Amino acid sequence: MPGKICRSFLICALLHVSLALATYAETVVTWDSLKKLDDLAERCEALSDSKDVSGLRGLIKAVKAAMTTVAAEPVPAGAKSPEQVKVLQADLRNLSEVLSDTDIMADTDVVAILAGVHPVVENLMEASGMPHVHENDEHEDKATQEKRQ
Repeated sequence: MPGKICRSFLICALLHVSLALATYAETVVTWDSLKKLDDLAERCEALSDSKDVSGLRGLIKAVKAAMTTVAAEPVPAGAKSPEQVKVLQADLRNLSEVLSDTDIMADTDVVAILAGVHPVVENLMEASGMPHVHENDEHEDKATQEKRQ
């Protein structure tokens, strides 16, 4: 009899763990346009670090379009912190507006503004419940990863 109780308990425990894992897997938010913006923002961050103003100016149109798209979309279903997502979407709208006059903007301002896009995107991904992983993350050295945080 104790063996049957132990087996029943084990089966119940495994079932509980399986259901918990399934529930967790279902709560991961996907947001394709945010992922695209994240990829652009990461490129901006790298170009900002190297002070490549020409490269940054070449990305402005794409970054602005991506920010406008993400800022206009509804908060994804299952978002971890919907109110925070809305606040960060407003931040993206503000950054997008600032990028309207980049022809007359000083190079240092372009670098500073575009370097600031990636942190906003990272926070937006966190607030939405979306994993923040880049394809090259596994190849980065520890100093680069710590710099990002």
